[in-house]
Amino acid sequence: MINTTLSKRYAQALVEIGQEKNALESYGKDLSAINQVMEASKDFREVLINPVFPKEDKKRIAGEVLNKMGVDPMVRNFIALLIDRKRIDQLPGIEKAYQEKVDDIQGITRGEVISAEALSEGALANITQTLSTISGKKVIVKTKVEPGYIGGLMAKVGDMVFDGTIRTQLNQLKQSLKG
Repeated sequence: MINTTLSKRYAQALVEIGQEKNALESYGKDLSAINQVMEASKDFREVLINPVFPKEDKKRIAGEVLNKMGVDPMVRNFIALLIDRKRIDQLPGIEKAYQEKVDDIQGITRGEVISAEALSEGALANITQTLSTISGKKVIVKTKVEPGYIGGLMAKVGDMVFDGTIRTQLNQLKQSLKG
């Protein structure tokens, strides 16, 4: 189970170091890569998380893998610290909290655009620009195709949801006709 308060504390510590070393983006990429390896390799994850394995073995194995990946020494030390404190299972939450803090520092917000069909690059650029104007931050969007929407699109940015799907419009029309 991910403890968000704990994850935020560890992420904040790494963000502060990343700011000092001007390596926020590099550290974020390293955390993401480590998380991907842990998700992809059940054995690697098991070695790091299972309490049966001694800490020193975990740190040695993690160090070798991270060294081969070219992970920054500071991030390798951070992972060793998580192993020492038995918090390596919190890495997914730490990565997420780290990215949120870096985004906040850089004035970025992330969103999702869901449409019935794939959007052209021009349409997506217009939507992204509009969302940036509305939110007052640079918006980075993920796209998703949901054929059940019939037409139109839905955009989610932070707590804001913009629903312009035909299904929603038909439901609203139906409700207004019921009176």
